[in-house]
Amino acid sequence: MSLRDRIPEQLRIDDAIIAITLKEDIEVFPTSDYVLLEISHNAGRVNIPRISSTIYDLVKAEKKMVAIRGFGFKGSGLAVRVAHELKKRETRFIYKMTFDTFEAAEPKDGNPVTSIQIIVMPPE
Repeated sequence: MSLRDRIPEQLRIDDAIIAITLKEDIEVFPTSDYVLLEISHNAGRVNIPRISSTIYDLVKAEKKMVAIRGFGFKGSGLAVRVAHELKKRETRFIYKMTFDTFEAAEPKDGNPVTSIQIIVMPPE
């Protein structure tokens, strides 16, 4: 089974523009199958090591898939930094990740921003 086949339907990115509805700089949406972490394009200071440590624990201990969505220039950069910190923490297993770009827009102005989704797969 390929990595793309393991992605839940709710996390598959298509051609639609995704609305940015975050109320905070970073929001976490846990489900029974995965955890979705969204990072705003307006994010202020973010504790990357703390976030990556939490994700590391979820993927390793609970075998949960984690989706990291970064909106716009700043959110995309922070999402990649979180993924990079995860890679640095690897010891006994190697993460498998998928990367997708997509368009997102704030409902109030509708201007599209290029965004990224990184899905971290737990080891099989």
